[in-house]
Amino acid sequence: MFLATFWDWALPISVGLLAGLLIATRNKHDYSKIVTLAPEEFRLNMRRGQLVDLRSEAEFATKRINGARSFPKRELFGQLNKLRHDMPIFLYDDRQGSLVKAVAKKLIQKKFQPVYVLQGGFSAWHFAVKED
Repeated sequence: MFLATFWDWALPISVGLLAGLLIATRNKHDYSKIVTLAPEEFRLNMRRGQLVDLRSEAEFATKRINGARSFPKRELFGQLNKLRHDMPIFLYDDRQGSLVKAVAKKLIQKKFQPVYVLQGGFSAWHFAVKED
């Protein structure tokens, strides 16, 4: 009798603890590896990694930071094989909205690190740009 009542409360508690442990340990990504840099600091360090422009192809063709490669937001994850895991990634978008942060988080999840984001986005870039 006691054994039956023991399992009536011990089994649900054990299952609950196991489920809690699994939930607590999943998605353990170090988002501290996403660093927002002021334009001056971004400019000083961007040559040490891969410079990625997340804006549209049309915007990229018109004006861009020299040395950047175009990976529009919606196409980036289909082309991850073109990026190196062993080099930092420097990202910029129009105005550094929440989408660029979401892309940075996804890159961290895919084991790309560190990821640097241009503070204020391309609109804050007051240095020379390449124009076509």
